[in-house]
Amino acid sequence: MRKEELIKQVAESTGIAICEVRTVIEAALKETVNAVANGKTLYIRGFGTLSPKHYKRKVARNIHKNETIVIAEHYTPHFKPAKSFKNRTKNL
Repeated sequence: MRKEELIKQVAESTGIAICEVRTVIEAALKETVNAVANGKTLYIRGFGTLSPKHYKRKVARNIHKNETIVIAEHYTPHFKPAKSFKNRTKNL
């Protein structure tokens, strides 16, 4: 499902105009990205937790060039689904 499909689905199920739903969803996504990018954890009960995950500096190998490379320490967004979310998707 793409963002536009989600917007239409929410508009249909709530009876709210598509333009208003689009504004709310885009604002929610923007604030979610801003929060995680600023090092905060976002917890949504029944859905999951979004947080920045820290990876230490490590030495790896480029197998195509057969050389050692250093991967700097960095953060990536990490999503951990809630238990109820996991249970609903277990038997797809």
